Amino acid sequence: MDILDVFFPKSCTICKRKGEYLCDKCKKLFKRNLPECYLCRRISSNYKTHDTCKKGNSLNYVFVAWKYDSFSSNIIKKYKYKSVYTVSDVLVEFLIESLSNSSFKDIMKDSLITNVPISSVRLHDRGFNQTEEFAKEIAKFLNLRYSGDLIMRKVEFGHQSLRDKEERKENLEKEFYIKKKIDLEKEKSITIVDDVLTTGATLEAIVDTIRESYNTDIDINAICMFRGRPYYSIN
Repeated sequence: MDILDVFFPKSCTICKRKGEYLCDKCKKLFKRNLPECYLCRRISSNYKTHDTCKKGNSLNYVFVAWKYDSFSSNIIKKYKYKSVYTVSDVLVEFLIESLSNSSFKDIMKDSLITNVPISSVRLHDRGFNQTEEFAKEIAKFLNLRYSGDLIMRKVEFGHQSLRDKEERKENLEKEFYIKKKIDLEKEKSITIVDDVLTTGATLEAIVDTIRESYNTDIDINAICMFRGRPYYSIN
């Protein structure tokens, strides 16, 4: 037993039950997201973006672990805005477990792992970038290369979740850049890690920046923890 556990015993961050930072009972409150095309939001095997839905800057595959609701919103606020590192540690373990039980892990073979960057100002305010930690752990677990230098962020125009789709698109075109090119010859794809998927505008802006800078048609995929519930229908 860790000496810290003696003086500061672990308890579930949700129900406060002693034992673990996320107990088995509360894990069941996370509602699994079905495999879908992230654009039309209809069921799609292996989380593949339908060919009929794709645009020039579309992602090829997008894995979303759980549905975004009031429960998951509270979880995100704890680790994202209150700097509760133990919540992040537990979430990434649970995310890796979810990935391991999905077909998406086969899509990630020989993929370069990176994350959605945050600006230096936002990093200073929070003290950490949670998606960077998630990406590093996923890369380590799957024995894949991680790069935090693939894409950089200039500035952030406030919280994107408070803007409509057109405002997001206009702002995001100015946000990302390549600081220093890295060798992509050994990888078959790039996988971007993010926490919450809304419209996909942030991820698509990153896809645009990578494709333009590297002049490549390499597959670019994403792993996201949460997304709001859609109306599902069979394609």
